[in-house]
Parts: sequence; C-alpha cells; structure tokens
Amino acid sequence: METFGDAVRRLSGSESLRSVARRAHLDAAHLSRIVRGIRPPTHLYASALDEAFGTDELVAMIGGSSVGEWTIDGEAWRRRDSEGLAAMLLAETPSAGNALRLAHEWLIADPPQVYEVRAGRRIGQSTVERVIERVQQLRLLDDHLGGTGTYQVVTAELVATAGLLRDASYTEAIGQRLLVAIAELCQLAGWVASDAGQHADAQRLYLTGVRAAHAGGDAPGAANNLSSLSYQVANIGDPRDAVILARSAVRGAGRAATATTRALLLDRLSWAHARAREAGQAERSLDAADGAYSDRKAADDPPWTYWLSLEEVEIMAGRVWTELRRPLRAVPILERATAGYDDSAARETSLYLTWLAESLLQAGEIERSAETASRALGLSLRAGSVRADGRVQTLRRLLGEYRGTPAADDFEEEYRVAMESNDEGPE
Repeated sequence: METFGDAVRRLSGSESLRSVARRAHLDAAHLSRIVRGIRPPTHLYASALDEAFGTDELVAMIGGSSVGEWTIDGEAWRRRDSEGLAAMLLAETPSAGNALRLAHEWLIADPPQVYEVRAGRRIGQSTVERVIERVQQLRLLDDHLGGTGTYQVVTAELVATAGLLRDASYTEAIGQRLLVAIAELCQLAGWVASDAGQHADAQRLYLTGVRAAHAGGDAPGAANNLSSLSYQVANIGDPRDAVILARSAVRGAGRAATATTRALLLDRLSWAHARAREAGQAERSLDAADGAYSDRKAADDPPWTYWLSLEEVEIMAGRVWTELRRPLRAVPILERATAGYDDSAARETSLYLTWLAESLLQAGEIERSAETASRALGLSLRAGSVRADGRVQTLRRLLGEYRGTPAADDFEEEYRVAMESNDEGPE
C-alpha cells in the first residue's frame, strides 16, 4: 500500500524534496521527516503539497480536507470550550487609545450584552442580532477612524460579548450564532489592532476568531480571520508563511464562500505572492479574484464584505504590480482607482496614494511622486493609523534616494516640519 511519503516521491518525480519544499513554501527538513515516516503528515503540509503538484490526492490520503486544520481537538464544542475561549479573549488588557468623540460616546454606556448577563436571562435570537448589528456599526466607525481611534472601542465590545458567551444561558443554536458574532468581532479587533501597530495582539485575535468561527459552523468567517492574519504576516513577517496562510484560507472557505468572499481571499493571496516575489502566481490570483468578483451577488454576501468594491479590487492589483516593480501596469490602475476616493476617508486615501507615489517613482516621475506623497502625508497626520504612518516613512526613504532634486528636497522639508508639529510623529 502506498504511503504518504511514497506518494510525495512519486509526484515529485526527479525534483528534489528541497526544491518541492521551496515551491510549496514548506520547511524542507520537516518535509523530509514526513516523507521518511518519522513525523505524521498534517493537513497543512498535504494541502500545500497538493497545491504545488496540482492534485487533491495527498489531502485525501490523510482523510479529509484542508478544513480539518480547524477542528477543535476532534470533539464537539462544550461549555468549557466557551469558558476557555472567553479566557483567551480576556487574557490581555487593551491599552488606552486616543479615540475621538464618537468612539468615546460608544463607551459611555454598557453594551446590551452586559445587561443580559446581569439580568440572568436566557438570551435569544434578538440579543444575538443586536450584537451583530453593533459589529457592523463598529466596522463603519473604523472606516472613519484609524486603528488607534477604534482599538479600545472594539476590544471592549469583544470582552463584553465574550462575557455573554461565558456567563449567559442559551440554546445550542444561539450559542453557535454567538460564536459567529465573536469571530466577526475578533477579525475586526485584529484588524484595528494591526492598524494600531499591536501585531502580537492582532495575531492572537485572528487565531481566536478562526477557532470561534469554526465552532459556529462559519467556514468563510474562519477564512476571513486566517487571510487577515496572512495579510499582516505578508507585511511584517515571512511572505512564504503568508502564502501558506492565504492558501489555507481559500481552501478552507471552500464552496461555502460567496463570489465576493472568494474575491477577497484571492486578493489577499495575490498580495502574499507579490511580497514573496512570485509574479506568476500573484497574477493568476489577481485574475481569479477579478473573475470571482464579476460573479458576485451582493444579496448572498456576509456583511463583512461590504467594503470590497471594484475600486478596491483594482487598488489591490495596482499595489501588487507596484510591489513587483511594474509601474507601467501599476500607475494607470492606481490613478484611476484613487480618483474615486476623497479626503474624508483619510486612512484609505493616504495608504492608496502612497502606492501611487511609489509606482510613479519607479517610473521615474519624481515630481509627480513627491506631489502625491505630500498629499498622502497630510492625510496620514489625521488618519490615526500606524500602517499609514509607516507607508509615508517608506516614501520618505525612497524619495531620499533622489535628494538634490527640488521635488524630493521639498518633500523632505515638508515631512520634517510636519513631524515637528505632531507629537506622535517619528523624526
């Protein structure tokens, strides 16, 4: 009977295991131990190898699909699991943010979750629906405030909802819906934590969200958390790890994903490939994302895909081509897409303009790049986003290579003056 290792050798043909591992973004030493039977194969390795070989047989050999990575100790979800999940969420106290008036108003009164627990009532669908509505309101709040302005607000909501999961009384069906709501809150909290520069906290929140979504039977929600983690890893960690996470998210969502959800997951996969300098795979993922988005039916989509528009899909394409240093492709896309954004969305507009400025610089358009960078700088000062600040600093470094040209020197002076007047800005 053919073993897992035998199948890998057969599919590899004359290609070395080291080459296979590099192509599948896996650890070569660990893969060798699996092939020799020293270590058991995991769904993650089988899925990555299937992707590299263009088959589905390795995952099938170990029994199941890539979704198996999201099982919860192979057992049903129990009350003590809820208690453990709540403990994970409460493990770290959020740091105080510099939230604006709207964010402070959100925190003035206890959320309805707290009242339900205090009253000792058995909660029902209406309570869960209120929680879900509040999650969507928080998403919209985050559209207008950066991560430093929403971090405390979102994490406080998450703590209150975790308390509801832990202490309230509810049916199994309501418990599953509550877990799905917590998974959505975890993804949002992870997103704003990452935007505020709290990367370790974001990773914990995303992974907890994967666990909660899977327990609630929401594979696309688990995939959204996992691909969000991939996006963070691609930006601050090893892009090869990001590719594995993003691939797992696409596979894990499976047929339960709507076309819009699939487009979102594929966009993040394309970004991971671009950061890993895999141009061909990045382009294929972009094409697949475009195709999925063209098939979308908004009525079927989960609420967390509301922000994915045609402009956002195009901007990701422009960012990918900028990352791959192909400005002739990037500049027209980014110019067209950013034209639809105004200064009211300070964080997004600032971030997207930095990519346009970088692609213009790659094309040798120093003056236009500096002009675009200047606008991005002005917006970043009020965006409350560590990501936006970091991108402007990257532009400063890139334009610094052209010191001695009037445009680059003017931007450097503008940057210095802005930082001197901004208490939170780096010098």
